[in-house]
Amino acid sequence: MFADRGDGYADWRHTVTSANGRDAAHQAISHAVAQRAAASPWPRWWAETVEPMLRQLPDHGLHVGQRYQLVKDFTADMVGAGIDRFAAAGIAATWWEETFHELETAASRGWKAVIDAWLTTTEASKDDKNAPNLADQTAIKLLAGHQLAERTHLTDEHARLNAEIKAAETSDDTLSPTEIKKLKSARAKAKKDIKAIDASLLATARQSLDTMPLANAPATALGVLRCRIEKLVTEHITTIERSILTWYDNLADKYGTTLRELETQRDTAGVRLNQHLKELGYE
Repeated sequence: MFADRGDGYADWRHTVTSANGRDAAHQAISHAVAQRAAASPWPRWWAETVEPMLRQLPDHGLHVGQRYQLVKDFTADMVGAGIDRFAAAGIAATWWEETFHELETAASRGWKAVIDAWLTTTEASKDDKNAPNLADQTAIKLLAGHQLAERTHLTDEHARLNAEIKAAETSDDTLSPTEIKKLKSARAKAKKDIKAIDASLLATARQSLDTMPLANAPATALGVLRCRIEKLVTEHITTIERSILTWYDNLADKYGTTLRELETQRDTAGVRLNQHLKELGYE
């Protein structure tokens, strides 16, 4: 975005005052941030440091110093990728605090018990009006994924039918009453099927957990914990991107108009003022 003059100053490479110029700069910034994010070392940290330790918890338990080592390793890796060390340490520490209860459960009763705790919490909150939507809860996503996929299909179908019915009722080129009746019947069936799935999600999830082999539980649970650190890293990178965009916009507002452009604007205004004074009779 800048061209180095070689004297400690830089020129803009493009016209920043135009909408297209700013859009191009924003795209360049977002692309650069995305490239850095794609090269982030945290997946290697997870695969080489975290996952092996977590898989051993049921056999070896939690030990003093594990938190320190995980945070230390994560910080070292992320600092090497250009992330502030305090921010990196904060991300790893936050992940540990958010996950510590599951780690204790895995260490004492195994990873299937962790999944069972998630499902038990979901079951206990089914009548809580403030609880997250059942379809959005971790245990349901893990254990009733096939039903959620069917629910998504039915929801899309219900929306499509609803739009067709509204269009038919408000358009001059309407469908016949019989056709509209068929659409409404199909919409009612889709709604009924959605309710049936919602009513059976917990039972399906419980059955899925009861039949899950113990050997499958670690990978299932660790996938959730991995998503947590990924979410924290992504949120931090998004914050960085926003700060860079804000910095750029402030810089563009302040320096987007070059000195030559300002001088040209000044000279043009001077010519117009002199012309106006002459028209008023001032020489």
